[in-house]
Formats: sequence, C-alpha cells, structure tokens
Amino acid sequence: MSTTNPTEPPPPAGSFWIRIPAILAIALCLVAGACLLRWNPATIQLRYEGIAMRALEASDLPTARVAGTRLLELGPGSRNFGLFVLARTNFASGNNEEAAGMIRQVAPLDRPVFAPAHLFVARSLMSRANPSPAIRGAILAHLHHALVLEPDSEEAKELLARFEHRPALP
Repeated sequence: MSTTNPTEPPPPAGSFWIRIPAILAIALCLVAGACLLRWNPATIQLRYEGIAMRALEASDLPTARVAGTRLLELGPGSRNFGLFVLARTNFASGNNEEAAGMIRQVAPLDRPVFAPAHLFVARSLMSRANPSPAIRGAILAHLHHALVLEPDSEEAKELLARFEHRPALP
C-alpha cells in the first residue's frame, strides 16, 4: 500500500506547460465540431451562386470560374448551375468550343434540364439578325424547355411573346 508522503515536494512548475498541447488539441476539436455542425450545403450553394452571378455581371471571370468550380465540387444539386457558370466564363474568354460542350449538357435541344441555361441559349440565338428556320425552331424549343422547368418565369414568357411576334424569314 502506498501512502502519500506529506514531505513529498510539489510537482515541478513546468508540468502545466506539458498539458498545453492536449488542451489545445481538445479546443481545436471543439471548434472543428462546431464548424461541422454549422455546415449547411444549401447555404454554401446559394452563397457561391450569388458570388458567381455578381462576378459574371462585373466581368470578373476568374472569380466566376472559381465559384463555378466550387459549385461543381458541392455535388449533384449544384452541378447544373456550376456548369452554366463555367460555360459563360468560357464564352466570355473566347473558349467557345469548351463552352458549347458545357452548354449542351445543361441546355440540350431535346429535353429540359436547367432553365437559366435554356434562356441564355434562347437569348443568344434571338440576337442573330436573320435566324434560319432551324435556329427559330431551336429558340422555340429552348423557350418551351425553360417554361416547362419554370412555368412562372416572366423572362421566358416575355421572350416567347417577343419571338412569336418577330417576323420569320421569307
């Protein structure tokens, strides 16, 4: 049996400093746990979408590209928006072939996928001076796809009304 010796000297003064790394590790784990509890992918997605759109409006292509890439990294729920942003940055940078490939993924002619991309394609095609019947058909298809995805879209309705009142080629 061991008994404590009242004449035993107290622990060395430096023993507190030995415990500092363990205290810091515990504090770091608590902070990391709190951050993980606050992680909300939907909030992060909305944040990056806002950053991307503001950057595109300001022609800040590097920032838009980073935001688009981060949206792709968030997962399938933000894939279409990320591809759309990256396609727009590539168009603005002159990388038309890469941009067209991305746009075809989010705004294919044969089915509705992502309304903002369909509207973007429709606006781009409508800006042509004399669209051929094939281009007119593509414009109409993209506008209808946008309305299938977002039936209350005022922009899609306005573009469709403007398109239908535009005279066709003779």
